[in-house]
Amino acid sequence: MLTVKSRRLMHAVLSALAASWAISLSVLAIADPPAPVLTPSDESAVVDELAPVQVNMPGPAIWRVTRGDSQVVILGFIRPLPHMLQWDAGRMTHALDGAHALLVPPEPRLGVFDAMGLAIAANTLHNSGGRTLDQVLSPADQQTFLRATRTAHADPRHYEHWKPVVAGAALIDDLRKAAGLSSAKPVSTLTRLARSMGVPVREMGRLKAAPLIKVITGMDDAHGLACFHAEMAQFDWEAGPAREAANAWAHGDVAAMRRVRAAAADCLEDLPSIQAMTERGTADAVFAMDDALSRPGKSVALVDMRYLDRANGVLDRLKARGAVISVPTN
Repeated sequence: MLTVKSRRLMHAVLSALAASWAISLSVLAIADPPAPVLTPSDESAVVDELAPVQVNMPGPAIWRVTRGDSQVVILGFIRPLPHMLQWDAGRMTHALDGAHALLVPPEPRLGVFDAMGLAIAANTLHNSGGRTLDQVLSPADQQTFLRATRTAHADPRHYEHWKPVVAGAALIDDLRKAAGLSSAKPVSTLTRLARSMGVPVREMGRLKAAPLIKVITGMDDAHGLACFHAEMAQFDWEAGPAREAANAWAHGDVAAMRRVRAAAADCLEDLPSIQAMTERGTADAVFAMDDALSRPGKSVALVDMRYLDRANGVLDRLKARGAVISVPTN
């Protein structure tokens, strides 16, 4: 069986994988500050098209998708966000008033058989031959990792037997706890708000843990080290520019979010399983909103900006299906 410590670390890894699956990759949505400027072809044509007419309204950026007498109000979000971040939720409260449903991203689920399989494969999460992390990493990588543990106020011994990719994911999780960052917000905040208003909350598709576990347990050492480097860059981004990005999000400043957001690394991008999960996540979100647009009335959806603000992302696909997309003025 998995120990408590093993479960904690695996929960951190799964959380990181699930969070970044919503932005196309594993824990590996990375920023090497300063973040590179993306070309227009990398971003959503719909977001670019609407940018000149966006109005200065309080709170994060939202989009309205309409078809006939049906509409879905979409809030784009980023993560992690500071727990104490102040942002105006008035427009979202207005959007939820009278809504049929709040559509949210799926959370990863670890079933009984997943847990059994993970327990059997637990040794694949450890360095082979009983080696410790300092014996696996180069001196430079080890110094980078030790510096990161100091930033996160964490004990390096907590990670010493785990493979670099697992240790990196767990350290990011610990940084978020130490720095007051949340990977659950704003979804958790708005889920509570919706339920208090009597609005049903529905997940857009399902996210099974098994494929994510296979990515981790089946990763070779070279891929694992590449992803560890990506995680350390992600760590630096979350320890610094992530707060600037959060402030930009809170004020609906899409241009600023683009300037400081994490840039996708390619350490897992070539894996068919990751590509399939990315496509499935995008398709599930589009399907859920397309279904909501098939009945009269209003729904609200929460979608990661990485799904929204990319070429052939959620907004682009909805427009291609005949929906009209605008920026609400109230």
